[in-house]
Amino acid sequence: MEKRKKSLIWAVALMTPAIISITSPSVSAQDISAANISRYLGDGEWQWKVYIRASANVLDRIDYVEYRLHPTFPRPVRTVGELGDPRYPFGLESRGWGVFPIEIKIRFKNGDFQRLKHMLEFRTPPADSSLSITADNISTRVRSGLWRWTVFIQGPELDLEKIQCVQYTLHPTFYDPVREVCERGSGPHAFALTATGWGTFEIKIRLFLKDGGTQDLTHMLDFH
Repeated sequence: MEKRKKSLIWAVALMTPAIISITSPSVSAQDISAANISRYLGDGEWQWKVYIRASANVLDRIDYVEYRLHPTFPRPVRTVGELGDPRYPFGLESRGWGVFPIEIKIRFKNGDFQRLKHMLEFRTPPADSSLSITADNISTRVRSGLWRWTVFIQGPELDLEKIQCVQYTLHPTFYDPVREVCERGSGPHAFALTATGWGTFEIKIRLFLKDGGTQDLTHMLDFH
């Protein structure tokens, strides 16, 4: 489930409540929970970090946190013994393609412990501000009624540099109608996708940005 790719910026903190199993009498269910952040990498893969949410007083009492991942992960049981980044206390980071429940055991310095269960979740937030990006296409007639076409996005280079991948959703009659392009390419036709077909239709387009945000566009395919 895991594979190495280049490290990217984290995106969005997910506020999914954890299911709490209390063993320590000194910490209540309201005192501690788990959450995760995630970042889309392309090709269906996500980078994520699961962490503990609690007050500074509670965090100071934690000895270590044990995370039990999906059994397909190498070393599915992993222990974090340091607070680390205070934004994501006792955070464990990894990457993969699917969501699954993570079992968490929190060991306190006094010997007490708590168990949580957190459902890993992948989300991308909308872009804080819209990029000046539009979509267009070129086309070539192959024979009567059949066209070969290329859809692409265009805009200022500074905005194009903020894009990681572009997802195109074609007409459902196409084989594999949801297609992703993560290569900028050269020239004015950025993140281009080429296909062949008979009719025009509206293409839904989602921009996955390097800062973790997304922006949606539509383009009506045109043969000319």
